[in-house]
Amino acid sequence: MNYSLFNQKITFEFLKSHLWSAADILRGSLDPSEYRQPVMTILFIKRLNDTFEENAEKLISEGKSQKEAYENRFRHQFFIPKEARWSVLSKASENIGQLIDDVCRIIERENRDLDGVLTNTKYNDKRKYPDDKLRKLISHFNSPRLRNSDLEKEDIFGDAYEYLLAEFADETKKKGGEFFTPREVVRLLVNLVEPKEGMRICDPTCGSGGMLIESRKYVELHHGNPRDLVLEGQESNYGNLAMCKMNMVLHGIEDFNIEYGDVLGNPKLVEGGKLKTYDRVLANFPFSMDWDNKVAAKDPYNRFRFGIPPEKDKADFAFIQHMFSSLNVKGKAAIICSQGVLFRGNEEQTIRKNIIKEDIIEGIIALPPKLFYGTGIPGCLLILNRNKSPKK
Repeated sequence: MNYSLFNQKITFEFLKSHLWSAADILRGSLDPSEYRQPVMTILFIKRLNDTFEENAEKLISEGKSQKEAYENRFRHQFFIPKEARWSVLSKASENIGQLIDDVCRIIERENRDLDGVLTNTKYNDKRKYPDDKLRKLISHFNSPRLRNSDLEKEDIFGDAYEYLLAEFADETKKKGGEFFTPREVVRLLVNLVEPKEGMRICDPTCGSGGMLIESRKYVELHHGNPRDLVLEGQESNYGNLAMCKMNMVLHGIEDFNIEYGDVLGNPKLVEGGKLKTYDRVLANFPFSMDWDNKVAAKDPYNRFRFGIPPEKDKADFAFIQHMFSSLNVKGKAAIICSQGVLFRGNEEQTIRKNIIKEDIIEGIIALPPKLFYGTGIPGCLLILNRNKSPKK
């Protein structure tokens, strides 16, 4: 249905169905982990284009010239030059993968905040992305328009994108756990740490950004100013980094900082040679991962003062100590861990004793098994607090 022809507002249910049927176009010829990216990329380009045109028309209605409205990049949050607009893709009939790559590169060049969001996947591979499939995908997004004025509520677009992430996570199973934490668990973490306006909030293993987005929603729901927040994160998977940035933009978040890299080996949220510190740290790190612990004894950020975890399958306490080191003097962290961190012996037992001795644990909440994508083992929530009240 072309909603714009009937002057109907796009509902959340329609948008969910529309986005998921886009995946049907590529399903069967590609694995879920491969068709996730083109669906999200084309969706993102269409959304950027439609909101760009919406803003241009608004500028014209306010008295700006056609040239000023469509060619002055400083009038737009995201500027889409003529050679990268949706009409270029919708008219294409051949070499569509190369054209998508060109459009992605142009949009990123014009909008530095989108660096790496669109160009992390190459579509000029006709064996994987044949012209007929890409043509159908673009045609699918020709209608309806995705302007803010076309939506029943502006926030449904971000919600629909998270629905799509959840569905892709469910299809990819193990890989889904790399980028998606179930929304109910994310809300639990956020409700436990109660973020407030003015706070600095970080997720050092941010995946698709759900913890940061939910924190912002919480502040808004409790009548705080959601724009008065520092939202930062780091992600080691380049594709997940792109999804995170897309997710933030599609939720209307303009001011954020997401860095790329391995947070244990190369933390990027650093200032003046020291780790940045935050009021709240929320995270779901990869359970029982290998890590390179050889340089931990000389760590320039002094993150491992409770002890150095073993190298094989035991990075858990390395992540936990990084997150604790990222808290300011009043900071609180909510961290999803495997329950193994509560009872495993040897070096981890020593680390646990030192953490308990310093009295930074505010609470531990056991979670049921089979709750997360990619693992059936039961998890737990570890609540750390640098500023516990005397009665605790």
